[in-house]
Amino acid sequence: MKRTISKVLLTAVAAAVILSSCSKNPEESRYIPKTAGVVIDLNAKQLTTKLVTNGITMDKLFAAADTKDTANEVMKAWKDAENSGIDLQSHFFASIVFQGQAAEKKSYVALTASLKDADKFEAYLKKNVADFSLKTQNDFKYIWETKQHAVIGWNKSAVIYISAVDPNNLEQYAPGGSSQPSQDEPMVDSAVAVPAALKTNDDDATIKNWVAEVDHLFHLKKEESAGSIEPFAKLLKENADAGVFVNPEAIYNSGQFTMIPANVKKLMEGTYYTGTVNFENGKILFNGNTFMGKEIAGIYKKYGKKEIDLDMLKKYPAESITGFISYAFDFRMIGEIIKATGMDGVVNMAISGKSGLSMDDILNAFEGQLVYVASDLAITKKESEYMPGEFIEKPSAKWIFSLKVGNKDAFNKVMTSPMLKEVFTREGDHYVIANPMAAATMPPVSITEKFVTVGSDSAVLQQYLGGKGSVKLPEGVESKVKGSMLGGYVDLEKVISIVPEDKAEGDEKTVLQKSKALLKDFTVVSKADGGDVQHTEAVLTFKNKDQNSLVQLVNLGTEVAKVMKEKKAKEKAYEDSLFAAPVDTATAVSPN
Repeated sequence: MKRTISKVLLTAVAAAVILSSCSKNPEESRYIPKTAGVVIDLNAKQLTTKLVTNGITMDKLFAAADTKDTANEVMKAWKDAENSGIDLQSHFFASIVFQGQAAEKKSYVALTASLKDADKFEAYLKKNVADFSLKTQNDFKYIWETKQHAVIGWNKSAVIYISAVDPNNLEQYAPGGSSQPSQDEPMVDSAVAVPAALKTNDDDATIKNWVAEVDHLFHLKKEESAGSIEPFAKLLKENADAGVFVNPEAIYNSGQFTMIPANVKKLMEGTYYTGTVNFENGKILFNGNTFMGKEIAGIYKKYGKKEIDLDMLKKYPAESITGFISYAFDFRMIGEIIKATGMDGVVNMAISGKSGLSMDDILNAFEGQLVYVASDLAITKKESEYMPGEFIEKPSAKWIFSLKVGNKDAFNKVMTSPMLKEVFTREGDHYVIANPMAAATMPPVSITEKFVTVGSDSAVLQQYLGGKGSVKLPEGVESKVKGSMLGGYVDLEKVISIVPEDKAEGDEKTVLQKSKALLKDFTVVSKADGGDVQHTEAVLTFKNKDQNSLVQLVNLGTEVAKVMKEKKAKEKAYEDSLFAAPVDTATAVSPN
C-alpha cells in the first residue's frame, strides 16, 4: 500500500501544506461511516496559511535534499501532486473501519479527499499505476490496484482509497512506516510493466466486495455517516489544524474483541474521544475531550468531582522545580466500573485468596490524591559499580512521590494483611520495611495513616514531611491547575539544558544548540466540562513567542535533515575508502 498511497494521496497531503487559498467546508467527511473506529483529519488550508505566511517555500523544504537527483525526484513528485486533480486546499481524512474477525480481513483503512478535476486525477493514475484498468460502477469510476490489493474510487468531487488493514499491525500503514515489501511481495519497479507471472490473482469476489464498500461510502445516508455522531460534528466545527476521533463502541462491536464481556460494551456505549492540535505563535495547543456515555457518566458524577490538593505540591522543599504531576482520582470509581461489568466476584476471589482482602478494602485504603515533584535535574559522573575507576554519566534529580491515605481502618487492614505483613512492620504511628537489607537498597520511604511518601534521599524526604516547602510555580501555572483533577508541568528548558554538547562538532553542535533553544515548557490540565464531558488541555510553549510553532519545527527539521545527510555521506565516503581495493601498477597484467 505504501508506494501507491504516497503517489496518489500522501504526496498530495504533503503538497497541500504549501499551497494557500480559501477552502470549503469539509464535505469530504460525509463519506466517512459512523462505524469508523478511528478518524484523523488534516486541515490543509490551516497548515498552508501558517506556513506560507511565514515564508516557508518549496525551496525551504527541499533544502535538506543534498543531491541533485534527490531534489529532482522530490520536485517531480511535487509537480505531479500539483497536477493530480486533487484539491490540495481541502481536508484530508484517514479512517480505520473495524469489521469482522481479524483473520477475515474485512477491516480497512480509507483515505478521503476532494477533487478539483476528475479528468486530471484519472490521467494521474494512468501515468503512475502500472496495472491501470479503468472500470465504472453506478456514478463513480474505480481501479483495482493489484499490487496493494486496494480500490481507488472517484466521482466528480471526491476520491476514496480503501485497502484491507491488519488491526494488529496498524503502524505499517502510517505515512512514516516501513516501505519495505513483505516477505511474500516481489520487489518490482512500479515504472516497469509487471509480468503476468508476478501479478497476484485476486479473487473476483474479493474485488467485488471492496468495490461494493466504496460504492457504499459514496452513497452513505446522513444517519449512516460519522457526521451524525454529535462529538464528531463538534470536532469538525472546531476547524483545528488537525483532529482525531475515536469511537470505542465501533471497535468493540466489530468482532475484533469478541472476548470483551457484553457488560463492558454496554458500559462504554455512547462514549467517544476527540482531540485537536493547533499550531499557534510560540506554542502548540492540544485539546482533548472524553464524551461519556450514560453508564460511565453516572459513575463519574458519583465519584469524579475530586480536585488536586495543591498543598501536597507546595510542601516540596525547593523554590524552583523541574516539573510535577498532580492527580485526584477516587479509586472507588474503579470498583464501580468493575461492579458494572459484573466482574467484581472474580476480582474479589483473586484478591482474597492471597491477602484476605476485598477489592473495596484496597480501594478505600487510599484517597486517590497523589503528587510527583522533581527538581535539581543534572548530569552527574558516578563511578561504575562493576568497574572501579571507571566513571559514567547519568541523569540525577531530587524528587518526591506522595499518596494520601483514605480510610484509616481499611489502610491498616491492607498493611497488616498476609500479603504485606512480612514486608512491613509497624513502629509507633508509622510502618517501616521489615528487612533492613532490603530497605538499604530502596529509596527512603515514610508510611503513616495519612500519607505514603517516597523520596530521592532522606534529606529531601524529611524536609518535605516537615511541611516547610516554598515552591514557587511559574507564572500562571498555579491558577491554571487549581480546581482540576489533573495538573502537570515540565520545565523543558531546564531538562534540555543538561544535554551535553562536548561530543558534538561543527554543524551538529550548531543544530543541537538550536534544538536546546527551541522549547520552554509543557503544561497539562484536565477538568470536568459539564456533567458528561472531561476536557484536557495541554500546551507546548516555545521560547520564540512571535513565530508560528509549526514554522519553527519545519525550520529546525530541515536543518537537522541536512546535517544528518552530510554525516551519512561522510560515513559512506569513509567506509568506501576502507574497502576500496588498491591497484598495484607494478604487477598489473597487460592484455595480450
